[in-house]
Amino acid sequence: MAGAPSTSDTWWTNWAAFIASNGSIPTQYSWHMEGGGGDMQSSVATYKTILEDNGLATDHVVNINEYGIWSEQVPAGSAWWIAQLERVNAFGLRGNWLSGDALHDFLAGLVGKPNGGTSDYNYTAGGYWPTPAWQVYHYYAKNMTGTRVQTEPTADLLGEVYAVVDTDTVRLLVGSRVATGTFYIELQDLASVGLPESGTLEIHTYGFPGTDDHYAELDAPTDLGWYGHEYSGNTLSFPIYQVDVYTAYAFEFSR
Repeated sequence: MAGAPSTSDTWWTNWAAFIASNGSIPTQYSWHMEGGGGDMQSSVATYKTILEDNGLATDHVVNINEYGIWSEQVPAGSAWWIAQLERVNAFGLRGNWLSGDALHDFLAGLVGKPNGGTSDYNYTAGGYWPTPAWQVYHYYAKNMTGTRVQTEPTADLLGEVYAVVDTDTVRLLVGSRVATGTFYIELQDLASVGLPESGTLEIHTYGFPGTDDHYAELDAPTDLGWYGHEYSGNTLSFPIYQVDVYTAYAFEFSR
């Protein structure tokens, strides 16, 4: 379904009633999240409400096909969507907004090559490179290992974080949804990962810069160095200065 679940959408409600009446229950539920609005928590909650209203189980796999509009397919938006999907334990397929030969040539905006997006573009040419968004997914796949921990988005749903605790390291992947401004990351119950309830925590920061050029090359995230954050009361809060709509961040600290 190319639209998120809605209790006021008769397509959704009639369809749920139909599959309940004849027992044609799917093993996975799938819909698009490509309207530029909505969020995964609300969408999954609504989907469960529709199923429950029809006496259907709500423990099936959710597999989003597809997610993210073109303007969100930058590092910040990519990290935002990763956190959204992880929170509700859903699979997701990154949206592909290109067409023609280019539809099958750029891995949904994760790779670029010479003359991409220009009149000189040649779909048979090689010379591929990773885009800034690719670096976010690469970090996510290679580094965000261990145990997923509970996170919450900002109240306006524009700031997001995905966090994991590994054997000796805690990692956070932070993004925003095509938004600028300042928001805060608050780490609670630091003692649960073996840290003292007060002191100074050294955090290593990486940046994933981007631009409005979806074909640009980025060979590695930017190492932004270490910074010591003083904290107390088993809680640490630090700001995210989102000065553009492109940049995502990763934060790492030892436990």
